Amino acid sequence: MQHIGVIVNHANPRAPQALRQVAATAARLGLTLHADEATCRLAGGGISTVATVEAFQNLVEAVVVLGGDGTLLHAAHTLEASGLPLMGFNIGSLGYLASVDAAHFDEALAALRDGSHQISERTTLSARIIRADGTSSTIGLKALNDVVVTRGASARLVHLGLGLNGQHVTTCACDGIIVATATGSTAYSLAAGGPILLPETPALTICVICPHALGARPLVVPVASTITLCCKESPGQQLLALDGRECGILEQGDLVEITRSPVVVRIASLVESNPLAVLNRKLGWGGALEGRLRHHTGGECCQP
Repeated sequence: MQHIGVIVNHANPRAPQALRQVAATAARLGLTLHADEATCRLAGGGISTVATVEAFQNLVEAVVVLGGDGTLLHAAHTLEASGLPLMGFNIGSLGYLASVDAAHFDEALAALRDGSHQISERTTLSARIIRADGTSSTIGLKALNDVVVTRGASARLVHLGLGLNGQHVTTCACDGIIVATATGSTAYSLAAGGPILLPETPALTICVICPHALGARPLVVPVASTITLCCKESPGQQLLALDGRECGILEQGDLVEITRSPVVVRIASLVESNPLAVLNRKLGWGGALEGRLRHHTGGECCQP
């Protein structure tokens, strides 16, 4: 690769220093960086200006995203039609998607230049609202993480009907339901008690938020499934959100149909990048118990 686009979270106080590091490394490696005018000003030089990041499509071969997972999600939405690989340089807090830390910025840029990176193709979801009167509308945004129906502004629980491939599954009294991709399984769904899927697992998770029933458990279903969420009894309007963005207000009798989208988001990473290592680090799996096991076994845990 020779031409790399750059997207930056300008609100992050670490952004100027990280951007200058990236620009200096790119110059040393013979890479040409491209960014919008505000980002070029933040860098203080060394980056070619484009009118908008949408212009990346016919100009660059990959995009470096400086920020956290939210910044990478925003970049994925903005550039979803381009098919450009996105590599997240983490200057945020979580770093599930933006997995390249500051110590490896230089290595990651060299890997992009040399083509020695790896690409993970991530599923996205489409959502369609079918109103109680039979009219329907498709949401333009594609969800990389999740599609969520929640109780909105009401403090009372709602009743949501869950359907799978045309079959009724159950009606849940709850605060809402999350339908997540494998990528999104470590986002809102995880916080609500959902299972973790490795990034390229061909499956979706369905997780009920605060169910009023002890028997309500997360479901893992094939990625090709058609999932429906129907607004049953409700004290008020309910909210539809894709990747945390409000995309519609639902009334009683309305239905949301969720299917796999043809849009694929391509996430670039270093070849040695290991999603299990990221989970270990971010979820604190390498804690006191692991240390005690190493002491007793005299080596790495769980090794043959």
